[in-house]
Amino acid sequence: MRFQMTTVAIALCLCVAANAQAPNAGAPAAPGAAGPAPTTFVVRFKIKPGKNAEFEKVMATLQSALPKSEPGNVYYDLYLPSADSQTYVLIEHYRNADAVTAHGKDPNTQQMASAIKDLLDGPPSADRLILVSSKP
Repeated sequence: MRFQMTTVAIALCLCVAANAQAPNAGAPAAPGAAGPAPTTFVVRFKIKPGKNAEFEKVMATLQSALPKSEPGNVYYDLYLPSADSQTYVLIEHYRNADAVTAHGKDPNTQQMASAIKDLLDGPPSADRLILVSSKP
């Protein structure tokens, strides 16, 4: 059990650390953006049965702290694909690479990772998307 909890905590930290790296220098910046292109993450969390309400509460606490602690975070939205799903999808968007780095270092993010480790049914997965173009 201790090994499993340690594995989940390490996976969360690695996910945040790997995803906090700056986009490649060739990535285009969005019009008016400072620094490298905005970045979005799609993160999937599989939650143990019966732990949905607790997970949602932890995530809502983090979301309420973001406007003040992370001004470079544009949105941090949690989705549930269906009412009976145990897999949540988090879509988070950052203005630039500095905002992504700030998210990885934010104590609120670290508290969230610690608070959900016993709620997860396996490590989260994350896809990083770097903005190529958007509507004007």
